[in-house]
Amino acid sequence: MVASVLQTSHVFCCPNRVRGALSWSPGPGGLLAFGTSCSVVLYDPGKRVVITNLNGHTARVNCIQWICKQDGSPSTELVSGGSDNQVIHWEIENNQLLKAVHLHGHEGPVYAVHAVYQRRASDVALCALIVSAASDSTVRVWSKEGSEVTCLQTLSFGNGFTLALCLSFLPNIDVPILACGDDDCKIHLFVQQNDQFQKVLSLCGHEDWIRGVEWAAFGKDLFLASCSQDCLIRVWRLYIKSTSLETQDDDNIRLKANTFTVENESIKIAFSVTLETVLAGHENWVNAVHWQPSFYKDGVLQQPMRLLSASMDKTMILWAPDEESGVWLEQVRVGEVGGNTLGFYDCQFNEDGSLIIAHAFHGALHLWKQNAANPVRKALLFIYAFFYSP
Repeated sequence: MVASVLQTSHVFCCPNRVRGALSWSPGPGGLLAFGTSCSVVLYDPGKRVVITNLNGHTARVNCIQWICKQDGSPSTELVSGGSDNQVIHWEIENNQLLKAVHLHGHEGPVYAVHAVYQRRASDVALCALIVSAASDSTVRVWSKEGSEVTCLQTLSFGNGFTLALCLSFLPNIDVPILACGDDDCKIHLFVQQNDQFQKVLSLCGHEDWIRGVEWAAFGKDLFLASCSQDCLIRVWRLYIKSTSLETQDDDNIRLKANTFTVENESIKIAFSVTLETVLAGHENWVNAVHWQPSFYKDGVLQQPMRLLSASMDKTMILWAPDEESGVWLEQVRVGEVGGNTLGFYDCQFNEDGSLIIAHAFHGALHLWKQNAANPVRKALLFIYAFFYSP
């Protein structure tokens, strides 16, 4: 009798069925990270190979976010949140795991994370400012310097839930601003003052749960895109209203409900938030919105004003303002017709916007490549499955 030997040949995996479990690192040759079961997989779309998988969570990975570098180089750090109530900060070197730091404190599954690099006034080195939202109705703010992690603050939302969040910095000043999209159909804005985030404004307009929010800087203004289960996308513009409270005119008083002030180096600066546009084109929940990331071309930083959205109506739409009128229009619509797909959970740009990817309900990742012959209206479609040897 000959003994048979069973050996694993391939392992197949797909993203978890949750919004936010997909993130594409900006910069040349950026890796795609996605959550599959309890692991985070790093995938190279250019070579179409899985680089490695990061193990540390003990339950489903719900959200992932690369921490973007200001110089446009590929990211080397990312954060993830899972149903094991923890956030993990991963540090990558040469596409392999260098260090993992676990952040404990939440009392429920973590469903949204975001992080930016922040320079402390007294420090030369950058630290990572991390925010996480969980089903315990809280948003926690963390600061990571080296291997030390400190929970700076816990924001409580009572009986409500934060479903999406995003960090950025106010125009012209190094002050973080946090946008939280909640189940109360509002976007709550918080500004950090003396290491503590204080609520400054609530943006109303959506009529259902907020599913995604994302900041992007264009010139001297900061734009916030939000999407909701009401099938609509809203784009908000945040800008400096005046340099001091004493110089406010009648227009500032009239817009007081959309204005807040921030103290920076003993100077009070007024900011206003106005609704830029409402984008209607999807026929079902809009699960994600993402701005095209900035990139360097010939040594000059480029930031195209293009917005990508993914919906449960099986489509992704690329939006941009018209060059002549400034009216936001649908440039490209891609997706699926028929079949058994049930829509898209998330979407991402690559570093220069020539590739877009969607995360489908059944786990497939759909990749579209821009056609050089007609870069605005045509796209080539590639659909592929991920597999790798253990």
